[in-house]
Amino acid sequence: MIMAGNAQKIRSFVGLTVAFAVLCGSGVFAQIEGVSPLSDYMYKRDFARYEAIKKEANAQNRCDQLLAFIKERAISRILLYAVNDYQACVKPEIDKKNWPKVISMQESLNALLPTEQKVKAEKIPVGSDEYIQGQLRPSKLMIQKTLLAAYLGSNNLPKAAETGENVYSLSGDKTMVPVLADVYFRMENFDKYLTYAQKLLDATPIDKSYPTALQMADVYLKKQQPEKAMGLLAKVMNIYGDKVPPGYEVAGWNATRTLYYGSVASEAYGKKDYNKAMSAFGKVTQFDPKNDEAHYYIGMCKWQNKDQQGAIESFAKSVVLNKQYAGKARTYLEQLYKAEHSDSLDGLDEELTKARGSLGIN
Repeated sequence: MIMAGNAQKIRSFVGLTVAFAVLCGSGVFAQIEGVSPLSDYMYKRDFARYEAIKKEANAQNRCDQLLAFIKERAISRILLYAVNDYQACVKPEIDKKNWPKVISMQESLNALLPTEQKVKAEKIPVGSDEYIQGQLRPSKLMIQKTLLAAYLGSNNLPKAAETGENVYSLSGDKTMVPVLADVYFRMENFDKYLTYAQKLLDATPIDKSYPTALQMADVYLKKQQPEKAMGLLAKVMNIYGDKVPPGYEVAGWNATRTLYYGSVASEAYGKKDYNKAMSAFGKVTQFDPKNDEAHYYIGMCKWQNKDQQGAIESFAKSVVLNKQYAGKARTYLEQLYKAEHSDSLDGLDEELTKARGSLGIN
C-alpha cells in the first residue's frame, strides 16, 4: 500500500514537472502558449521576477540577471523597466570611460531588444508591435547615443559614423549634424563631410557658422574646386573681412584674408579690371605687408592706369623684399624710372631706401 502510494505521488510529481516545462518552454521566463505576453497575467509574472532581480545584492549578478530577463522576455510590459535598470549598470563604466566594456554591454543589450520581425514572429495581438516599438524607441535611441559616445571615445570613427547615422535616422536629431560632419572630416571622407557641413551651414546664420564655412572652403581647395571655396570665403568676408572673428588669432585670420583677397585680385587682374585688382591687392598688403607678389601687381595696375610714380613705388617695394617677384619688379622699375628721369637711374637708390623704410626693412 505504501509503495503504491509513493508510486502514485512520484507519477503526480513527474506529471506536474512535465506540465510546467510545457507551459514555460525552454526558458525560465518564456511565454505561456495562448497567453499574450502583454496580458495582465504575464505582467504579474514578469513583475514578480523583475522585483526578485532588483533585490540581488551583487551588482554584477544583478546586471547578468537583468540581461537574461531581457533575453527571455523581450516582449513584455516590464521590458522597459529592465532595460532602464540595465542601463544603470552601464553608467559606472561610462563614468570610468571604460569604452570597450561600455560597447560590449550596449551591443549585448541592443542585440536582445525586439525588432519588428521578432514581434511579428511571436504572433502577439494586433497593435502589440506598435506598443513594443513605441515603448522602446527612446531606449533604443539612448543605446545608440551611448554607443556613439563610446566609439568616439575609443576613436573608432567608422563605427561612430555608422552609429551616428542610425541616431540621425531614428530621431532626426539636428545635434547629430555637426557630430557627423566632424567624424567624416576626421575620416577624410570629404564628400560625406560636405553633405553634413552644408546642412549645418543652411540651418545657421553665417556669422555663427563661419568656422564650418571656412573648413568647407579648405576642403573645396583640396578637392581643386576653388570657385566653391571662394564663394564660401566671400560670405564670411562680407561679415568679418575688416575684423577678426571670435576664436581666431590675428595672424591666422590675416592669412585667410590674404588668400581670399589675393584670389579676388588675381581674377580681376586676369579680366583687366585694374581698379578692382588694385583694391584687392591693397587688401593683401594690408594683412600681409611684405607680400612681394601683391606689391608687384599693384605696380602693374598703376602702370596700366598711367600712374608711373605710383608704379615705381610699388615695384621698389617688391624689389627690396627680395623674393620671387624681385627680378621682374626690378626690370620694370628701372624701365619706368629711366622713362621718368631722362633715361637715368640716378636717385633710384633713394627710391629703394624709401621702400625699405615703409616696409620696416633695415
